[in-house]
Amino acid sequence: MVLAIPGGQLTLEWLGEELTPTPPEQLVEALPTGFNPYLPKAPYGGPHPSFLPLDSSQFALPVALGDTGPIDLALEPPSYPFACGSLVSDLGQPLVDNQQGAGTPITGDKGQLLGYSKDCLIKTRVDYFYLPKGQQHFQPWPAAAPADIAEVGGKPMVVRVERGSLNRYLYGIAMLADPKAPLEDSRYWNGGVIFSFKGGVGIGKYQGKLRLAELTDHRLDQLAKGYAILASSGNVTSTHYDLWRATRTAALVKAQFVARYGKPRVTLGLGASGGAVQQYLIAELQPGLLDGLLPLYSYPDMVTQSIWALDCELLEYYFDMEAGPRWRRQKERTAVEGLAASNHREHRYKRYDDWAQWLNLRSGRLPDGATECSAAWRGLTPLTNNPNYYHRRHLFAQALGSTSRFSYWHDLGYLYGVDGAGYGNRTYDNVGVQYGLEALREGRLSVPEFLHLNAHIGGWQPPQHQQQERLWVLSGDKDLARLSLWSDHNQQKRPGGPLPLAYFEGPAPAALDIARRNSGHTGAMAAAYWGGQVFLGRTRLPILDVRHYLDPVLDMHHSFASFSVRQRLEREQGDSDNLVIWMAEKPLDPTVQAIAAMEAWLSKGQKPQDSCFDGQGLLIAEGKGVWDGAWNGAEKAGACLDRFPSYSSPRNRAGAPLAGDMFKCARIPVAQAIDAGLYRPLDMAPYQGWLALVFPDGVCDYRQGDQARPAGLVLAP
Repeated sequence: MVLAIPGGQLTLEWLGEELTPTPPEQLVEALPTGFNPYLPKAPYGGPHPSFLPLDSSQFALPVALGDTGPIDLALEPPSYPFACGSLVSDLGQPLVDNQQGAGTPITGDKGQLLGYSKDCLIKTRVDYFYLPKGQQHFQPWPAAAPADIAEVGGKPMVVRVERGSLNRYLYGIAMLADPKAPLEDSRYWNGGVIFSFKGGVGIGKYQGKLRLAELTDHRLDQLAKGYAILASSGNVTSTHYDLWRATRTAALVKAQFVARYGKPRVTLGLGASGGAVQQYLIAELQPGLLDGLLPLYSYPDMVTQSIWALDCELLEYYFDMEAGPRWRRQKERTAVEGLAASNHREHRYKRYDDWAQWLNLRSGRLPDGATECSAAWRGLTPLTNNPNYYHRRHLFAQALGSTSRFSYWHDLGYLYGVDGAGYGNRTYDNVGVQYGLEALREGRLSVPEFLHLNAHIGGWQPPQHQQQERLWVLSGDKDLARLSLWSDHNQQKRPGGPLPLAYFEGPAPAALDIARRNSGHTGAMAAAYWGGQVFLGRTRLPILDVRHYLDPVLDMHHSFASFSVRQRLEREQGDSDNLVIWMAEKPLDPTVQAIAAMEAWLSKGQKPQDSCFDGQGLLIAEGKGVWDGAWNGAEKAGACLDRFPSYSSPRNRAGAPLAGDMFKCARIPVAQAIDAGLYRPLDMAPYQGWLALVFPDGVCDYRQGDQARPAGLVLAP
C-alpha cells in the first residue's frame, strides 16, 4: 500500500485488484454507425409480453455445429455498446462481424487486426468432459478413453456439453452421453430438463460469462439422475435485468434443445435470487416454457424492489449524518427501515470509511453495527440509478465509457422510454411517503422525530445532474477526503442543511424548506407492467419457494420476499394454493429434496407442504398456517414464522402493503388523512400545520392502490 499526498491532499494510490479491476487487452472501442441510444422515446404501452411469445419456427433450429445462433430482433435493434464474454468463458474470441471499428477488436495468431465484433457471436461446438474417480471437477475428454471414469448409479460420468451463442448470449446444454455415439444420442436422458437461472445485478451492455462448472461440477447430482442442464449468460441477472429479453432468450435456448434432442417430459426452473425472479416472470411472460418453479432466495421481481431499495441510502445518510444520537444504535433503525439490523455486526464499508477518516486525520464518523441496507444493499443504488457508474466500465475504451449512459433505466430505455435529455425514465417515486409512519403509530417514533425525518429524507438528483461515485470500491476514485458511502453528493438535500430536532418541537413556522422528493415517470411505471418486469401474481404453475433463513445475518435475501409473492398470488387469483414455502437453517441444503418433491408434485400430484427445517434437516413444523403472522392478518404466529421471524421494508413501515408493488400512491391532504384515521391511535390534529409543511403535496393513501398500474392490464389466456 502506497500513500501519496499530491497537492497536500491524502489519496490511496494502490487499492488492490478487487478494487481496481484490470481492463482486458481488447476494449469495446465504438458504437455501430448510426446507432444512437440517446434519442427520445415514449414508454412502451402494451400489449403484455404474454401476447407476444417467442415463435421459434422463425429460426433455423437446431443450429448446426460450426454455425452461429440467431439473434431475436423482436425487441427492437440490439443495444450497444456490448462487451464480449467468450474469452473469459474459455470459448475463444468471438467472430468478426464488421470492419468499421464497432465493438471489440479481433486479432489473429500474430496479433494482427482481423476486424471487429459488435455482437460477440461464436460458433456452435460440442465438447466432452468426464469426472475422474475420487475427484469433484470434470476434466476434458482426452484423445484416448481414460480408465478412471467415475460412475454414479451405474452410469459413467461423461458429459456432452454443447455451447454457442443464441440471441447474442452464450448458451450451454449438458447431459450424460457416450463420446462414441451420434450427437443426438440421449440414452442416459431421463426426459427431464433443468433450466439453470442465475442471479446478481447487472445493467446490460455485456454478454456475460458461461461457466463450465455451472453445467457440470455444480449440477453433478442432477446429471447423475439423467437430467439435461440448460443455461445461458442471458439468463444471469448479473448480466442484465431485462426480464422480457431474458424470457425470450430462455425460450430460444429451449427451442434449440427441443430441435436437437426432442421435447422433454418436464422442464424445471432452478435458480437463486435473480434466478428466482426470472422464473416468476417467465411463468407469466411465456407460459409453457417451464412446468414447475424452484425459486431459491426469491424476490417476486427486481423493479418493485427498487421502490424501497432506493430509499436505503437516503435513510442511511440521514441516520448517519443528520439525525440524533438515538440512531447510532443500528437496531433502532429497524423501526423506520423495517429491515433487520445489528448493533455489533460489522460491514466492509464502515472499515473503508474508518480508513479514509483516519488517513485524513479525522475521527471515525460511523457507529458500530449495520443494517441490511448498509451491509447488503450498498452499491446497488449507483449501479441501477447513476448513469455515470458501471462496475464493468473498464471493458470499454475511455472515450466510449465516458459518454455512455450506464443505468438500469437506460438499459431498458425501449420499455421505460428516454427523456429529452437522452436518459432513461425512472420509476422511483417517494412523494407523499410518510417514512416511519408505523413506528409513529406504535409509539416508537415521536412526532418531532417523524417530522424531522420526513423533512430531510429528500430524493435523488435527476440523472443528468448526477456525478461519478466517490467510493473507490465502486468507481476507483482515490480521493479519500471526499469519500461518500451513500452517494450523498447525488442526493437532494434540504436547502441550508439539516435543522436541529428541537426545531420541530415548537409551533409550526409560516414556511419551511424541505428536501425535495422524487416524482417518478408514470409512463415508465406503466411500462414496467406492460413490459412484463412486474410479477403480477397470475400463474397456476407449481412453485416450491426455498430459502435459508438469513435475516439475522443481514443478508439481502430476506424471508419476507416469499410472503410478498404469496400476497400477490392471493390478491390476483384468490388463493396461493400453487405456492409452497420451505425455509431452513444452514448448513442444510434442501435443493435435492426440493427437486424430488417437485417431480412428485408434477407426476403424481403429491403436493408438498409449507415447512421449516433446522440445520441438520430435521422438520420443525409443516402444514397449513405455519407461516401465518401479522403479515397476513393472523392473530398468532405460526410455528415456522415463530422460529424464523420476518421483517419488512421501509415502504411497509410507511404503511404500504407487504406485496410491495406500489409504484405511485394516491395522495390526500393531511387534513383528510387525519380525518380518515391514518395516524390512529395517535391524534395528529394538533400537528396539522407541521404535516402540511413537511408534506405539501399530500400523503400516501395506500388504500387506493397503485396509481401507476395501467387499466386493462391482462395476460394472454
